[in-house]
Amino acid sequence: MRQEQRQAIVMLGLIVVLASFIMVFKMARAEPEGAGVTYVSNTTKNSSAPDFRTDAKGTITTVLLTTVQQNIKWKAYVGNVSGTLVLRDADSFTLYQWPTGGSPDGKVYLTMNNTIDWSTIQCANDTEVITLQTALGHLSTAVDNINNTFSNKIHEDFDVGVVPIANSSCKSTATWINNTQQTLTETSLFQEVLLMDLSSRIVFTTLIDQNVVGFDNKTYDFQALVPDYTSAAVATYYFYLEISG
Repeated sequence: MRQEQRQAIVMLGLIVVLASFIMVFKMARAEPEGAGVTYVSNTTKNSSAPDFRTDAKGTITTVLLTTVQQNIKWKAYVGNVSGTLVLRDADSFTLYQWPTGGSPDGKVYLTMNNTIDWSTIQCANDTEVITLQTALGHLSTAVDNINNTFSNKIHEDFDVGVVPIANSSCKSTATWINNTQQTLTETSLFQEVLLMDLSSRIVFTTLIDQNVVGFDNKTYDFQALVPDYTSAAVATYYFYLEISG
């Protein structure tokens, strides 16, 4: 056999081995899992009673009208997280399982898509955020559109599977605690970050904070704010969960 043929065969073998390694790595890579969702409760703001006046006939009265109105372009999910860490094959046979429950660290992901390419996850860019808010009917000039709600880039660093997200690199916000707005820092609780995959599918990502006092002075592991349609349509969100012990 000629030297060139032997070298070609060796090179082909190396390529096959490398390709197999890449495929196995891709299959074994830790990525967010679809989360089971158990309904606990649902609540909304009570209607405000109208104020009134009885002014004298023939007068012109100047008034200032104010209200606190529920924002139907948005909705929120709060709750607690539990999970089980396992070593399991594709047929659901378990080699080892760590204790169930506890208070795991991790992330909760909400998206309007039932498929996400987690290997290409990255910060959501302005173009795709504007595309989503336009599809939902949020006006570009509205103070409560997605861009204005997630107007900061202040958050801690974290990983999505094996993909690192650098600190303060993505559009972000943080929900309120005990009826009070937080001063947004990289250590704020209940941070929420806008991500997307290479197919421009937006993922609302909230970082888990174990047993922390939330918006209503009750303890939660996560709080997430997500947009909805301005029309009669109602947005469906899919839940993914990534935990660590």
